[in-house]
Amino acid sequence: MKQFIFFLSFLPCSLFSQAYKTVDNANPYKLMFGMGWSIWDNDGNPGDVADFNQMHAEVFPSRLFVDYYFYKGWSAELAMGFVRYKGLRMVNDQENVKGFNLSTDLNLKYSFYSQLGRGIFDPYIVAGIGGTFGKSDDSLVAPFFSTLNFGAGINFWLNNAIGIQLQSVGKIGLTNDLFGKSDYLQHSFGLVVRLESVKRAKDGEFEKEKLKLDTKKRVIKTRRSKKEKNKGKGDDA
Repeated sequence: MKQFIFFLSFLPCSLFSQAYKTVDNANPYKLMFGMGWSIWDNDGNPGDVADFNQMHAEVFPSRLFVDYYFYKGWSAELAMGFVRYKGLRMVNDQENVKGFNLSTDLNLKYSFYSQLGRGIFDPYIVAGIGGTFGKSDDSLVAPFFSTLNFGAGINFWLNNAIGIQLQSVGKIGLTNDLFGKSDYLQHSFGLVVRLESVKRAKDGEFEKEKLKLDTKKRVIKTRRSKKEKNKGKGDDA
């Protein structure tokens, strides 16, 4: 867990250091929402982040989120996740733990969608704060604690409105035992829908032509000054 959180904390720095190029100055969406499965890694073994046999998940969708887009890749996400402990998997190195956990998070996201040409792939990074409430037999953590969130994800757009989202977030519990038993990983997989506007949909808003994923690059026209136009004419002469 510590190694994963350490990596995620430096991920934004490495990604922001890449060259920025603008493909289109129009916002790709205004509102995005979705639902899916919330998968919790809270077995107490920080060295094994891929032990799927010890992860907790539900058969039914257990994560809801809504995302509001601001400007140039920046958006805010409000999300809720749920999981049950059924006594079948480890929880903080403890066996036979039963109960449930509920998380609420407010995250800031930055998407690299425009830099990649607005195609199928929409990778992003995420950071924020949250709170985790639990009622279970886990005696090593408090019933409620705040968290710092660092993670990354990607949307795979099937068309202009519907996609599939994968996300992994490391959560650091803000307790006296920092980087301790309150830390956990939360993965998610689900369906995502984006809207170009939050206004009332017009007739034909979801026609097949409008849903088709537009991957063409757009040229942004800039206004030339009168001095530049005269200079260009002089060069032609």
